[in-house]
Amino acid sequence: MFSYDQVQQLNRLEIEIYKYIMGHPAEVSTMTIRQLASQSHVSATTILRFLKRMGYDGYAEFKFTLKEQLRKDAAQPVSQTVIPMRTFFDRMDVPTVTAKISAATALIHQAKTVVLIGAGTSKGLAGYGTHLLANFGVYALQVTETAQPLPVTAVDLSDTVLLLLSVSGESEDVIQQGIFYQQNGAKLVVITASSHSTAAGIGDVVLTYDTPEVQAISGGSTLSQLPVVYFLEQITMGVQKVD
Repeated sequence: MFSYDQVQQLNRLEIEIYKYIMGHPAEVSTMTIRQLASQSHVSATTILRFLKRMGYDGYAEFKFTLKEQLRKDAAQPVSQTVIPMRTFFDRMDVPTVTAKISAATALIHQAKTVVLIGAGTSKGLAGYGTHLLANFGVYALQVTETAQPLPVTAVDLSDTVLLLLSVSGESEDVIQQGIFYQQNGAKLVVITASSHSTAAGIGDVVLTYDTPEVQAISGGSTLSQLPVVYFLEQITMGVQKVD
C-alpha cells in the first residue's frame, strides 16, 4: 500500500498515522476518518493530506485497498509469520542500505574498539552484535548499564565506534552515552526504527527500518527486531570481507 520512497517523504505527524495504520490494519479497515484521526492523534485534514501523498484520491479508496490487502493476507495464513520481514525487504532501498552498511563496516574496520549499547529489547540485540563481531576478531564490548554516570573528564575515543541500538531512537540514557562518545571523538553508527528520532539525527551512519507492529497477547504491541539482526549480520559479514 505504501512504498519506501513515499514513507521516506513523510513528516513527523504523517509518520504517526503510518505507524498506526500498519500496526492496526484490521481495526482501521472499519474506522471512519474521524475515528482514525482520534486514534492517531491528528486531524482528519492531516489524514487526507497523508493519503494524497500516498497516492490515494480519498479515504474511501484507501479503505478499499486496505480491505483487499487484508483479504489477500487472510487467504495466505502462512505468510502472516513473515509479514514483518516481507514489509522490510519490499520497502528497502537496496543501493542506499548497501552503501550505509558499507560505511558502517568501514568505520568498524578502522576502529580499535567497537562498543555496543541498547536498552530494553535493544540490550539483548547489542549483546548479540557484540558476540557476532567478537567471533570475527573485532574487539567489541557492550555497555550493559546505560544509566551509568558519564566520566567527568575528557576521554580519547577517536579510535572507537559506538554502535547504538534504539527502537524509538529517543531513549534518554542511550542518547546521552552516544553524545558523550561522539563529543570525545568516537564515530556513531545508529540502528533505529525512527528516521525522525534524536538518535538518527546525531548518527554518522544511520540504518532505519519500517516494519508493522506485532500485537502481543497482553494487548500491547511491539516492532519486529528481525531487521536489526539483519543489519548486524550484514555489517559483521562486511567486516569479514574487508579482513
